[in-house]
Amino acid sequence: MTCPNCRTENREGAKFCSECGENLEITCPQCGKVTGLASKFCDECGSRLGKTAKAEKARPEPESARKNVTVLFSDLCGYTALSEKLDPEEVKEITSWLFGRISEIIGKYEGVIEKFIGDAVVALFGAQTTHEDDPVRAIRAAREIHSLVDAKSPEVENRIGRSLALHTGINTGLVVTGTVDLEKGTHGIAGDAINLASRLQELANPGEILVGYETCRQAEGFFNFEELKPAKLKGKTDSVQLFRVLSAKEQPIRMHRISGLRAELIGRKVEMTTLQEAFGRLGQGRGTVFSITGDAGAGKSRLIEEFKTTLDLRKIQWREGHAYPYTQNIPYAPLIDLLSRAFRIEEGDAPQAVKKKVESGVELLIGKDENVIPFIGSLYSLHYPEIEGVAADFWRSKLTEAARKILAGLIRRGPTLICIEDLHWADPSSVDLLRTLLSDILYPCVFLCVYRPPFRLFSEYEIRSLKQDYREIELRDLSPSETQDMIESLLKTSDIPSELKTFVSERAEGNPFYLEELINSLVESGNLSPHGNGWRLSKPISDLSIPSTIQGVISARVDRLENKVKRILQEASVIGRAFLYELLKRITEFKEEVDTHITSLERLDLVRARSLYPNLEYVFKHALTQEVVYGGLLKKERKEIHRSIAAVIEEVFADRLSEFYEALAFHFSQGESLHKAVCYLMKSGEKGLNKYALEEAHKSFREAYRLLATKAGRSKAEDDLLIDVLLKWSIAFYYRGDFAELTHLLMTHRTLVESAGDRTRLGMYYASLGFALRCREEFNNSYQVLKKALEIGEEIPSPQVIGYACSQLGWTCAELGLLDDAVHFGERAREICPRMDSDPFLFCISLFGLAQAYWYRGESRNAMDIGKALLDFGKRNSHIRSMVCGHWSMRHSHFIRGDFPSAIECYKQAVEISVDPYYSQIPRTLLGYTYVSNRQFDKAEEVLREVQRFSQTFGAEIIGTAAHGLLGMVLTGTGHLNDGVERLEEVRKSFSEKNRRCLYAASENTLGRVYFEIAHGTAPKDPWMIARNLGFLAKTLPFASRKAEGYFTRAAEAAKNIGANSILAQSYLNLGLLHKAKNKKEKARGFLEEAVRLFEKYEADVYLKQARDAMASLG
Repeated sequence: MTCPNCRTENREGAKFCSECGENLEITCPQCGKVTGLASKFCDECGSRLGKTAKAEKARPEPESARKNVTVLFSDLCGYTALSEKLDPEEVKEITSWLFGRISEIIGKYEGVIEKFIGDAVVALFGAQTTHEDDPVRAIRAAREIHSLVDAKSPEVENRIGRSLALHTGINTGLVVTGTVDLEKGTHGIAGDAINLASRLQELANPGEILVGYETCRQAEGFFNFEELKPAKLKGKTDSVQLFRVLSAKEQPIRMHRISGLRAELIGRKVEMTTLQEAFGRLGQGRGTVFSITGDAGAGKSRLIEEFKTTLDLRKIQWREGHAYPYTQNIPYAPLIDLLSRAFRIEEGDAPQAVKKKVESGVELLIGKDENVIPFIGSLYSLHYPEIEGVAADFWRSKLTEAARKILAGLIRRGPTLICIEDLHWADPSSVDLLRTLLSDILYPCVFLCVYRPPFRLFSEYEIRSLKQDYREIELRDLSPSETQDMIESLLKTSDIPSELKTFVSERAEGNPFYLEELINSLVESGNLSPHGNGWRLSKPISDLSIPSTIQGVISARVDRLENKVKRILQEASVIGRAFLYELLKRITEFKEEVDTHITSLERLDLVRARSLYPNLEYVFKHALTQEVVYGGLLKKERKEIHRSIAAVIEEVFADRLSEFYEALAFHFSQGESLHKAVCYLMKSGEKGLNKYALEEAHKSFREAYRLLATKAGRSKAEDDLLIDVLLKWSIAFYYRGDFAELTHLLMTHRTLVESAGDRTRLGMYYASLGFALRCREEFNNSYQVLKKALEIGEEIPSPQVIGYACSQLGWTCAELGLLDDAVHFGERAREICPRMDSDPFLFCISLFGLAQAYWYRGESRNAMDIGKALLDFGKRNSHIRSMVCGHWSMRHSHFIRGDFPSAIECYKQAVEISVDPYYSQIPRTLLGYTYVSNRQFDKAEEVLREVQRFSQTFGAEIIGTAAHGLLGMVLTGTGHLNDGVERLEEVRKSFSEKNRRCLYAASENTLGRVYFEIAHGTAPKDPWMIARNLGFLAKTLPFASRKAEGYFTRAAEAAKNIGANSILAQSYLNLGLLHKAKNKKEKARGFLEEAVRLFEKYEADVYLKQARDAMASLG
């Protein structure tokens, strides 16, 4: 038995094709008897059989589905007059005849009658089985129905005094299909597409067919349209685009897209060369038969179109014929199409005109041949008495002979290329005829046979028996680089948003048609618009709906599947683009048939095996296929399947559940199991943090928060869960450095947490809020809430709350200049860490907070010990964040000692290994400080400006203000004295107002250095720099020494008051150098002796040498 879809020979009695899975049986719609495909009538009850009957009975659709369909709404004008002038029985006779014929026409194009409403009919195309040309079918059906009524009108007009006419509206859009069932409460099809078709029908004048935008766009290659003025329709906010159907195109264009953006032919250079070489051989008397194959959208028609443009059609004969989806049951339809194009037979020609064109066309090619014309004419249902009653086999053989003669006559006239497109839709008789003609053709010709797999025109044996050269061109998906080239060709620029490139590449996956439709859909929806010399996205494109053209191509293929195979595919689509075999088998009701159906889907190249180990996994060949199949399920049905999938994952993979946190979160979320979805999202977020996948973690926590925050009427348990999300999410915010959003988020929910009645959660909340406020430079507020956290921790008691409160208090106290408290709280947090050994975050922030306090206190050895401990922990536990903190801490030690090269090296290592935004910006800030101290101003400016940009974006003022001040030092160091001093004064004032006492003391010392250099030796000496700073120097120079002393003195006093010995020693050194420069030796000696004492105590060797050298120079 030959499969009508792929031409594979199957064993007798086979129910399905072994190659493509096509159903090989027809079920009678009346009695249910199953017969073979060749049967035209049921041998049980005599009912007519056909593809439509098979489609309706063999593959019943689910009761409801989401589908893009084309809706036809036709109304009969003159029905009122008909009812008034004629007896009801006569009216019923006329309307029954009309509606009976209308039903036949609708069925001919595989549409279904949704309902008759009085004198109106509603028909759907694509509701039961989607076809990629449903809009074309609907318009063809409408035109035939209009012609039917027009032909009937004169007869009726003679009786009622008025003509009959139809007015029709056609629209394409999303609907939910269903059947009317009063017992079940279902109400048939629903969707706005129905309403719009009805409104279009109301607007149409008698005899007119009006269509919507989407219908017009998908049918513009087949019909001529007139665009009308947009109309305001009832129930529509915006005006609706309208189009009037004028006529069928004489030469239909099979290209998917006629209007809109089009790219050059990309990635088909080899194929084009192959075709051109074959044409060249034609001049040498050598013909070639081509099979040009490729999936839908691969660019077969575009390749043919581009090849055709390279030919001089004045010197050669180009003939083409097409098969169409709606002609699959019409014998010899591609031959009829080819001859109609050659003989210029048009759709509306009367039988006599058709006969004349056929006879003259045949005579032109081969002369008068009585053995040819009747058989060719009979293809058009023309009447020739001489062949009436001949046997079918005889008629077929004569037709083959006639076709062979016409082909030979055509080729003898000159170089000839014949193209037959879409052979996968051809009827079996046409395919057999084409094989016969090509197998024994004697004259040179180039034949282009175009089709999609799995259809094959020839077997390997048949290829070997061909008399002409045979070539096969398989169009594959574009490569990634070719995809980028096509995007640039479509948009006529290389200035394209990277997000757009990534989105289109991932979704289209190299399919030129998908790519072109996605881009055009974005442009037509206004999401993508020209901007300067490039393009700009107006909003995120992640949720772009799939264009209806793509949906039509994919849905048509899916709807041809046997019902169980389709159901397996739908269930797989809910699992995801990639799906585990074990999961699919457990959730489907067709457990015993999964293997068979998956094999069918593999043969059809809809899915592919991706991996065998550790679990058998399949993947949809195209992401868009998965999305379209998934989108066809009702939302209610999706939820149920999602929940089933999640339950199976929990059961099957219980011992390795962490691998599936993300999948479980997704399926429970889509299944609207809120609590479980949030719990797995939190687990996913924590896993992401531990694996340094910070952005993934952040997204998981954000989604968990969204699910809970947007839920109306949360329960107490859900409120507690929301607080848990905030607390865990805050760590992700910390590593990202996004303290502006974190502070806002925590403050938004402060009332909720404080009223929840859970002391542990409240303590952890205050700890989180405390570090967020600290990073926003709200140190006093930070201190207050952290103290509250500590009090709660001690009251409960809770080591976790105490540990977090103390670790953050260490940091805040260090900035406030409460250095003894900072060390106390840091050590206390450090003591708790062993009891919280599964919390490396607490360990890191506790120790690094201590290192910060030791830096301000000038204790280089302690800072070094902290650094080594962090590095050791990080290496033992492969914990990068601890290693980053270790390098920071060791830098503090080197900086205290004045060993800037070693400090710079530590910071470089910290930046290099850091995987978190904030943990790379802190060492950059300190690296900038070290560069400034080492007078490497160019390098300092580069890193500090990056820190400043980060701070402004995310609200990390704790490093942003410091970077701003350090840039002031860069300005003064590079000769921009006025701007630099203004910035330093601004920052000094900020530190004072925000009570950052250590940095306030450091800023006083820094300003002292600036004025000291102006007064005593390093002020600008270059004439140009003097000229640039002339005004500032004139005001400042007389008082610079006095100002320097004032700043140094205040710095020393501030540092001494808080125990910031590192800054104090520096201030004493600077005061000593200042008095030495002023020749006040005794004062100088006194300050230098204090500096030496402190530098010796804290092992600041470099500074110690400077101080001793200065003392020695005093004599």
